Amino acid sequence: MARFCFTIEPTEEIRLPDYKGAALRGGFGFAFKKATCLSRDRQCGPCMLKSACAYFTVFETRVPKESAERLGIGSDAPHPFVLEPPMTERQYFHPGSTISYGLTLFGSAIDKLPFFVYAFMILGEDLGIGRGRGRFRLLSVVDDNGKHIYDEGNLSGGFLVLTARDVLESVGTDDRLISMRFQTPVRMKTAWQPGVGKGLLTAITKDEDFYLLLKLLYHRAFVLTQLYGDNPVQKVYNSRDLPCLSGEVKLAESRTHWLDWTRYSTRQKQEMQLGGMLGTVSFSGKTGQYLPLFKLGEYLHIGKGSTFGLGKYQLLEPSKPSEP
Repeated sequence: MARFCFTIEPTEEIRLPDYKGAALRGGFGFAFKKATCLSRDRQCGPCMLKSACAYFTVFETRVPKESAERLGIGSDAPHPFVLEPPMTERQYFHPGSTISYGLTLFGSAIDKLPFFVYAFMILGEDLGIGRGRGRFRLLSVVDDNGKHIYDEGNLSGGFLVLTARDVLESVGTDDRLISMRFQTPVRMKTAWQPGVGKGLLTAITKDEDFYLLLKLLYHRAFVLTQLYGDNPVQKVYNSRDLPCLSGEVKLAESRTHWLDWTRYSTRQKQEMQLGGMLGTVSFSGKTGQYLPLFKLGEYLHIGKGSTFGLGKYQLLEPSKPSEP
């Protein structure tokens, strides 16, 4: 995986919504298609070039029924990237100011970085973002080591690429307090309940919610590895592969809450009421073996809508070892 920071400068006033990841949804995909599509009618289905097309492999890949059943997903493949919105409450940006977006690419999508850069350029110069479609120019792209790889129209290589193993082995496995701050709204389903089915988790309130987080992270990491990893051995997803917690992890503190927000859908031409969970939560007990996966989750995000920045969280530094 490879993580980058894209810094843009408005050339017109830009007005972004409360959740700024919504400003790229739809528009970025259109810009990416404009940057890569060679077909005159812009239709992917009948196009003879789609197997080699960057847009199709990133945005329109379908998973065969057999593979979808093996992976425990639907027919649409999860996208091999995450776009992270700027972490600011500011909504109005004037010419001369700057806005920073994060981009994480997974597996085979890393080689398509030039298309992502070009799509950002098209989005800014031709389409714009936010209410009024304010335009911007791309100033710079920096990798996770702080190396500038794009400047004044020039793109260079040699950026930092990490494997999942690099991330998993970057943290210890001693039992400690796992504290998380949800930085963008998290949309995750509850466990199935008789007569109720599944709903959206509005707050973390019990020990068992740790397993929900763990299961979602494991499934997302599993699917991305199987679809975009470097020649992975084909495996069948089974949530029972996760260890049984048996009360070993306890909810230590939860300050989570539900936040409603609205985004305008250009495709449906109407405002859509959405929402997600924010706040901080801590778990104690026998947590050590799960720390590497939660560290990896900082790159992957968690829950629905992760491609455009939902489900972003940060692990907070523990102050002392966890009590069993």
